[in-house]
Amino acid sequence: MHSSRDPHRVKVMQADYAAVYARAYHEHWWWRAREAIILDILRGLRLPPHLEILDVGCGDAVAFPVLSEFGSVRGIEVDESLLDPNGPYRERISTRYLGDPIYDGPEWSFDLITGLDVIEHIEDDRAAVAAMTRMLRPGGHMVLTVPAFELLWDHHDDINNHFRRYTASRLRKALEGQGLEIKQIRYAFRALFIPKLLVRMLNSTRSQKVAQHSIPAPAVNKTMRALCLAEDRLLRHVPVPFGTSVLAILQKPR
Repeated sequence: MHSSRDPHRVKVMQADYAAVYARAYHEHWWWRAREAIILDILRGLRLPPHLEILDVGCGDAVAFPVLSEFGSVRGIEVDESLLDPNGPYRERISTRYLGDPIYDGPEWSFDLITGLDVIEHIEDDRAAVAAMTRMLRPGGHMVLTVPAFELLWDHHDDINNHFRRYTASRLRKALEGQGLEIKQIRYAFRALFIPKLLVRMLNSTRSQKVAQHSIPAPAVNKTMRALCLAEDRLLRHVPVPFGTSVLAILQKPR
């Protein structure tokens, strides 16, 4: 039986969406832009070489190739339906829950941990962050992203089986008192706030929902990715109080 706040209670995405997730990650402009933003952040941190890296909620190792720029990557993914049993990275992916004691051993110790749109799937998000913090070495960095604003809750959140969306202050509360230095919390994809709100309003009035993971024509896909990345580079140090994602950069004190 689950308690009301169970760190093992994780909601995985619905099966029909999970079946197309890997393609969306590799081809859709939003995932391409998010990956480029994360790479910009990691390169800006001037990390030492040959890190040991953990990607929490890694899917079928979708980000392993780019994260490998910084070192050796392992992952955690509880939704085994996402994993190719014969995939090249399968042996590096654990399917145990984040809070399991297996992760308390010294072999589960990392210089960099990423959790990209993960903790909104976990009922006890503070316990999830605590588990990741235990695995982070002193001086190590953690990068998290989450969806922003309950106002934007939509069909896309339903098929992802989210527990919540965040504001910057709500994410900060989940991170405070965890033994981490909060280097930055900010919004991302600011220009998408109004379009996302309009899609939410449209979807609330119709049975045939707008599928936000559908991959548009190549020219549109390329343009949207470029615009999102340009916006982030232009506004990343500007305190814009809204966006469709919240991004946090953290470090464990030495």
